[in-house]
This record gives sequence, C-alpha cells and structure tokens, in this order.
Amino acid sequence: MAPPALKHQLQSPFLRHRLPGWRPTIPHIRYPVTFGLYQEGENLGLFLAPTDLASVRRTLDLPHDDQALVLEGAQILDDAFLVAPEPTRLVRWAEIDALEGEIDVVHLPAHMRMDPDEIQVPTPVLACPELAVPTELDSRVALGLNDSCHVVVISPEPTLIRRCLRGFILDYLKCAVLQDIQMPDLPDALVEAVAQPLPAGTWHELMLHVGPRYWTLDIHRNGTDPDPVQWVCEGAGGHWRGGWSW
Repeated sequence: MAPPALKHQLQSPFLRHRLPGWRPTIPHIRYPVTFGLYQEGENLGLFLAPTDLASVRRTLDLPHDDQALVLEGAQILDDAFLVAPEPTRLVRWAEIDALEGEIDVVHLPAHMRMDPDEIQVPTPVLACPELAVPTELDSRVALGLNDSCHVVVISPEPTLIRRCLRGFILDYLKCAVLQDIQMPDLPDALVEAVAQPLPAGTWHELMLHVGPRYWTLDIHRNGTDPDPVQWVCEGAGGHWRGGWSW
C-alpha cells in the first residue's frame, strides 16, 4: 500500500492506463507519456496523454467559480461544419473533474449570462480548433477529452499553454518517482524551449531515468529520436538543467 501522502497519485492517469506491448522505462508507468503543441490559427493546441480533465483543470489554475460549457457528442451541419449539439449545459468550472467519455468543455467567465443553446462553437473542438475558443465571450480555453486519456487544450494564450505543459511534466515526474519528496521545480527557460509549435505529425515523448546520483529526463521527438533534448538534475531537492553543465 502506498504511503498516505501518495494515495492521490494512485488515481493519476499516469498510473491508471496501460498500453499492451509497450515497454516502459519506469515499470509502473505503463502508457507512453506524450505531448504535442501546434499552431491552430490564432490558437495554440496542446495535445496531452495520458491525462484527464481533472488534471488539466488543476494545472490551468483558472477560477473555480468560472463556468464550463459542456458539449456531449457531435452534430454535422450540411456535411461540412460541426456545431454545438444537444444537450449543452453550463456547470461550474470546478465541476468538470468528474466528466468522462468523449466530451468537450469550453471555458466561460463567471459573469457570463447566456442561454447555452445560443453559444455556437465547433464540436468536437478538434473539428475546427481555430474557432474553438469564443474569445468574444471572454473564454480563455477549450478542452477536448478523447479515448478516456487524451486531452487537447486549445487557447490563444501562450502563458496558459505553458502553465498546462509545466503541470503535465511535473505530474509525470511525481508519479514516475512515486516518493514523498521535494520535487525539483522546472525553470521557465526549459519549459519555454519545448513549448514551441511543432510541424504537423510531430510529437514528443517523455522518459525519466532515475539513477542513484542524478535524474535525466529525455524528451524524444516522435518517441524515437536518438538525440533527445535532455534535462538533468541532482535528484530530490536538486535543480533541473538543460544538459550536464553544473
């Protein structure tokens, strides 16, 4: 049984999911940890796996009392464009944690007062990510959950995207180490370096290697890059660096 301080980690998507046939570098992380960031018109699209809406909401750190437009299913209009289906509903932003299945969520501010059926956005949000965030309603982000563990985070705000990516990487590190220790912080410069839009079809895979004297985090292009971006730290209580200079 895990120590009490780690019980919440056992519910983490990094530990819940398993991909048969995949060989992990960390035995209890049984699903490849990947992300991809792409330019989607004026928006950025950050694709994360494995994760869930609860994890993403926490890393975005938006006000709990903001609202979420929940879109379930999809509807095709004239075989060309996807619009908000029935049913749509508004819930508090903090309530999206429990949502499961194939579902989209669009952030809205707490002060917004509008019939949800009058809010037109593409669904699934991946059908037209450049239009997924209704900024005219002061929306900041749209989320799409697919296959129970893939989430796309769409936003015109680079700061919000970087915050989400930082949280995703930190969550992976905590679950990979699975110890009640002080986790080294991630310097802004390191996160910024990997938070750049990629060419279509390109993505990154994270692989942590824990040694007795230091840790290395390899960030492989498409999971097969023989010369990955490598971050190094002294382990618990240390400092992440972009390489071996100390």
